[in-house]
Amino acid sequence: AAGLMVDMRRPLLLFLALFSGTDAFQIPQPLSPVCSFLGKRGTTSWKPAGSAPLLRGLRAPVGMAKMMSGGKEVLPAVQRFVTPALGAEETREWTWRGYQIRYSKAGMRNAFTGKPPLLLIHGFGSSADTWRAQLPALADAGYQVFAIDLLGLGYSEKPPDEDYSIRLWADMALDFIDEVMGGQPAVLFGNSIGGITSLTAAATPVRKELVKAIVLMNTAAGMNTKFVAKDPASSPLLRVIATPLFALLDFLFTFEAFAEWLFGKTKTKENVTTTLKRIYVNPDRIDDAIVRATLEPADDPNALKVFVKILTGDSGQLPAEFIDQVQVPMLMVWGDEDEITPLGSGYGPYFTEQLRGERDNIELKVVNAGHVPHDDAPEAVNAAVIEWLLRKFP
Repeated sequence: AAGLMVDMRRPLLLFLALFSGTDAFQIPQPLSPVCSFLGKRGTTSWKPAGSAPLLRGLRAPVGMAKMMSGGKEVLPAVQRFVTPALGAEETREWTWRGYQIRYSKAGMRNAFTGKPPLLLIHGFGSSADTWRAQLPALADAGYQVFAIDLLGLGYSEKPPDEDYSIRLWADMALDFIDEVMGGQPAVLFGNSIGGITSLTAAATPVRKELVKAIVLMNTAAGMNTKFVAKDPASSPLLRVIATPLFALLDFLFTFEAFAEWLFGKTKTKENVTTTLKRIYVNPDRIDDAIVRATLEPADDPNALKVFVKILTGDSGQLPAEFIDQVQVPMLMVWGDEDEITPLGSGYGPYFTEQLRGERDNIELKVVNAGHVPHDDAPEAVNAAVIEWLLRKFP
């Protein structure tokens, strides 16, 4: 009975441990780093990326100047600096719904090979930089690879008044395939919330043809842990506990001082490094580059507001409610030491055992890693993924 109670408490305690930035709840691995929110590197950027209205204001005269110059293109007086993504051959920005989205790219498209392009989608509190080992490896295997920073995360713009949701990010991914990748059906890679985003995109009516296959990396079941309060698979006791607890947290986050205090506790190099050590197995992968890429975006002036909106928003539709709409081949790669989306509890068994047992087009590869297996154990993950891709799409 005691073991069952601990298992029921885990999602809530992990959620709380995320806020504390300490060991107060004695959880070995809190959720993912919360510092990797939008922004630009202060030492190299011409100005913080958070000033979206100002940026759009700077662009406004360009259109006017274009009309006054007889339709000739006039470059803006000030150019945005795009922070280069780790492992990328190119890093660019794409304008989506008026916002600037950072994306990285590697490899060349070859229409004669029949290999689909790949789109990599990161998890909460992170960015395209976590795919630093996949971009060159997958490009060397003959694939064209793209990795995006989701709106509100990483180095993409972070509008504070946006209604963040898995649906929003799924639409963004589909639009990216359409507008940047040329509309060619792509294989989606998703880690954590990037996984549920990929599944949602693949279940989208009419547009799901843009998704050719999915590679899930320790996928989450929602935008935040609120899903446990409405999941039929959760015990009645857990649902009873979770509902008032999340309501209390939502209420506390209405106080700006409380939110600033919690967010501020995570915005240190020491805390980010400690958090990464809890979600990675291999300490050698926690280098200065990934710590910097995780920490720097938290300096964006709107990072806190986005952080609060994601954590207090609706978690989204449960995977079991729409998974029948997803019929593409899937490879599931799971880190066996992940405490955030554990292999043996929560939605882990649903994905890796139940769903895989119901379909013959789903495969599983378990690696010794934590919540970010592709960056934690890149050699093992790359080998498994490339073998699967070459077998499915030679």
